[in-house]
Amino acid sequence: MLSPTPEVPETWRYLTSDVGRLWAWRKEAFDEAARDAGADSAVDADDLAALAREINRQEQVAERAREEHAS
Repeated sequence: MLSPTPEVPETWRYLTSDVGRLWAWRKEAFDEAARDAGADSAVDADDLAALAREINRQEQVAERAREEHAS
């Protein structure tokens, strides 16, 4: 059975550079609390699976910041 293709959320755009590196940018920048917590709105990776993981990591950092800010 084939593993599912990693997906980049619709809130992000990505492209492949001329040397094959993948870059992604969040359509809307993270808020100040998320940025202060370390969330980055631009990431890069060697392949789509790694890019999807890095995007997910950034979204998790932002989510934790939102939760902390709300409490």
